[in-house]
Amino acid sequence: MTDDINFFNKNYRAVVRDDLVKIYNEKSSIAVDSPISFDSEKEEFTSIDYLISAITSEIILTMKRQAKKHQQVLQDIEAKVNLTIKNPMYLLNVIGFDEKALIDEINIDIYFFSFLEGDDLCEFLQEVLDKTLIYNTFKDKIKVNFKIVL
Repeated sequence: MTDDINFFNKNYRAVVRDDLVKIYNEKSSIAVDSPISFDSEKEEFTSIDYLISAITSEIILTMKRQAKKHQQVLQDIEAKVNLTIKNPMYLLNVIGFDEKALIDEINIDIYFFSFLEGDDLCEFLQEVLDKTLIYNTFKDKIKVNFKIVL
């Protein structure tokens, strides 16, 4: 039996309807029609889009929360993300590509303005990363580059 202090459990339900997978939590749902799309014209978010959104938003929201906690100013936060998939042809069932596809690297550049400098800034940013669940779970694949803007 697990205790409620050291573990938190969250439940989801997935239902397939008309080529969509609808994922439900306690109060709402999202619909996903593909794991990934190589079509640059596709407007709907895929599973990989939701993953990148979750990682990036978690880091930025944690930055904002930690800045508020420490009464620091953070402004003009913006991020750019680059995802690299190794062996993408395998996902397209191209003959001769038998090595499994995987996320090779996620590069996240986060631009922001802050009055923090030097060691204080480094400690703040390390605290942000330490408090991000998804980043910590997958940090061997994720590179976060914080960039101060003036």
